[in-house]
Amino acid sequence: MSVFAPVLANLLLLMSACGFGSLLRGLLSPRLSEIDRLAICIVAGFGMQGTLLFLVGLFKFNLISFLFVLCPGALLGLSFLRKLLLVRRKTIDTRRIPLLPAVIIGFVLVITILGGLSEPYGNLRTNDSIAYHYLGPKVWLREGVIRPVAEESLTSFPAVIDIQYAPLMAFGGPSGPAFFSVSVFVLMLLVVAGISVRCKLDSASVWWVLALISAMPAVYFGLYDGMIDVVYSCFLLLAARIAFDADSWSDFALVGMFCGFAMGSKYTALVMAPLLCICVLFYPSDTFQRCSGNLLKRLSLAAFVACCIASPWYLRNAFVLGCPIYPPPPLLARIFSPLYLPPEAVQNLKRLMMQIGRGMGHDPYHLLTLPLNLTFHPANFESGAGGIGLVPLAFLPFSFRFRRWDAFGKGLALFAFLMTLAWFYTAQESRFLIQVYLIVAIFGVAGWMVVLRNSRRFTRIVSTLIIAVSVLYGLFMIVAARMDDMHSVISPSFAESRRHAEIPFLESFRYLNGNSAVGKVLILDPFVPSYYLDKEYLKLWGRHGEESVPGVHTPQEVLSDLQERKVTHVLDVQWMDGNFKIPENPKNLVLVFEADGQRIYRVSPPGGH
Repeated sequence: MSVFAPVLANLLLLMSACGFGSLLRGLLSPRLSEIDRLAICIVAGFGMQGTLLFLVGLFKFNLISFLFVLCPGALLGLSFLRKLLLVRRKTIDTRRIPLLPAVIIGFVLVITILGGLSEPYGNLRTNDSIAYHYLGPKVWLREGVIRPVAEESLTSFPAVIDIQYAPLMAFGGPSGPAFFSVSVFVLMLLVVAGISVRCKLDSASVWWVLALISAMPAVYFGLYDGMIDVVYSCFLLLAARIAFDADSWSDFALVGMFCGFAMGSKYTALVMAPLLCICVLFYPSDTFQRCSGNLLKRLSLAAFVACCIASPWYLRNAFVLGCPIYPPPPLLARIFSPLYLPPEAVQNLKRLMMQIGRGMGHDPYHLLTLPLNLTFHPANFESGAGGIGLVPLAFLPFSFRFRRWDAFGKGLALFAFLMTLAWFYTAQESRFLIQVYLIVAIFGVAGWMVVLRNSRRFTRIVSTLIIAVSVLYGLFMIVAARMDDMHSVISPSFAESRRHAEIPFLESFRYLNGNSAVGKVLILDPFVPSYYLDKEYLKLWGRHGEESVPGVHTPQEVLSDLQERKVTHVLDVQWMDGNFKIPENPKNLVLVFEADGQRIYRVSPPGGH
């Protein structure tokens, strides 16, 4: 059942998203292709579902509330199933599917399915999902309500997608959220296929676009292991897909909806969504004149809808944590009074963001050399190992000779360019640019088609080699990254050895989780990955300097009143500084478990043993 539980949990979530998204069918323009309609409904369904789970979870966050949200959506989704089954016959002639790109896509899909059955591994330094993507939903699920996880400020990011990991954990176990990557992979293919068709690529070219993005490590690394970057990119791309053909109030409302979902997923959308509006002003649909008052009014509607959709996350942060953007940048920290974040923590977070996003420089020279650097030096960008292959650099210049570009294609190109500029001058972390990688894959294949039609035999051979190198190297990087995950699924002994190698203080977590006498655990070290603890806990400090108990600066200040805080056990470890926090023979603490670098104490009443 351990294999089937995450699959069934994800099917329930997917079916519910289909149901919620199907409510939008009446708003969709008849000019949209069937594949566009499917992508819009399903991706919007996940956005609606995540927002609804959050609103309900502010009051109750448990199995009953999950069923309250998901079951009606799943019932609606059953009527949507027939359209899902018909999409292939309606949109693509299956008799003309090119074999090679289909094999590439199928290979990556199999890897994603097998790897998605693996449970999470890692620590706070190597795995963002262990640090906060999975931690927040697990804590909220255990406590039955969504509340701030004070010691990990990043759990307060907008979490339209992350919040759906909670029902996946509840119904599918630890592997439930990991298997969500299968749904994300398929959704990405749907979104990009619809945009490629709208860009007037032929069927074979569309399949090659899908094959290239499937084998693009910089893209793939943003869709598995709890990462939300590909889903976020789908929100932005669907907003653009609708915006550059929008000619009705409902179209612009949908643009605002997808921008709102993006803003409810990552703070970077606060920059990207206005950039999309600027692009629409330059490249509106044929119905509007450039910068007409009518267009400005409808863009205002889109902005209003986006703010309404995203507002629950920012209002929660403002009222509960003291700042709408939390954790705040230093400027906002001076204006507002964020809870649990002393000035040192704000500066620590700023230094971390600058370190992660420094890339290879922000001067004009590095802007000009950016295509070369992204292609040949991807590891110099955070999350960039594996890169984007040779296709964008080699064929993007030829795409300008693709004669089928219209205002839609030009607007999409401008949007990609402005997003790249914003990324370059803010945070050069590779996964923040995934939406641009997906767009340039479309333009790269268009350029490749131009080369094939207008070149001699030698040039065609070279271009084919470029495609082959990009795909083979990408597949090699993806397989290497998922090898341990797949091995863990088929080999219990390897999974066990991997737990010991990659989960810090595993023995202590197993003792605490398996002991019914354990109530609330005090964790003294900020780098202990509390995701692996199934019990209620109190961690005094976070890894960035967060203070979950403001005013407490030493463990001794809390050790004296453990019973008042309802703490039953204390976890003390040797970690970065190599020292335990609790001295030998502490008063009113009884050592009940000890392993290498790990000690667990039971809280004893005064005078007890």
